Amino acid sequence: MKVVEITWDDAWIESGDMSVKRARRSQPIRTKTIGYLIADTKYGITVATDIYEKDKKNVKIVNFIPHGMVVEWYEYHD
Repeated sequence: MKVVEITWDDAWIESGDMSVKRARRSQPIRTKTIGYLIADTKYGITVATDIYEKDKKNVKIVNFIPHGMVVEWYEYHD
């Protein structure tokens, strides 16, 4: 499976008090994720951090990133 590095803008939440002025300046959190490319669909990109080598049919720690949040991505080659 291909290994990819995805740069994307993540949403966030603040549960404490915040001034309206500060809230209006909110921005997404720029994030980088590296993992095995599981799928690239019309909805987004699915990556996993672990693949079981024995059968390659099971993965763990799956992350789905909608295309609208992706800034750029890079495929690593052997």
